[in-house]
Amino acid sequence: MTRTSHRESRVVAIAAELLFGLVADVERYPEFIPLMREARIIQRHDRGYETEQVLALGLLQRRFRTRTELDPPRVITVTSADRIFRRFDIRWVFTPTLEGPCRIDFALDCEVRSIWLKPISDVLVGPMALTMVNAFVQRARKIASAPPPDSLTG
Repeated sequence: MTRTSHRESRVVAIAAELLFGLVADVERYPEFIPLMREARIIQRHDRGYETEQVLALGLLQRRFRTRTELDPPRVITVTSADRIFRRFDIRWVFTPTLEGPCRIDFALDCEVRSIWLKPISDVLVGPMALTMVNAFVQRARKIASAPPPDSLTG
């Protein structure tokens, strides 16, 4: 089996609520997450939703399903029972701090079932994990610095 793990913690000058909202808005991921080609909610439930996502690098792509549990505004947990994974867990924790508005703790653990799927995991999941936190922080900064929309229309 092949396993990909990534852990990251950082303090950023962005409100926890904004970051939580960006991570929870899975259907917008293809707009700013490298390698993410599709993400759509297929079912909602009381504390979250289930999605179908597509990761792609050139012609190599993989479609899979995830289940997201939301505990606003602090914790988002993403798991998958998709048959390609032995284990797929992502956990985001957003904590207000004295050093800055938010401490982000990100953890990804992914293990594919088949040795034949190792190239997909190495090429898609590993690099995506390395860029996830950066992508959300950059997106939050862009949104936070955008001028407010005009409230008056001609």
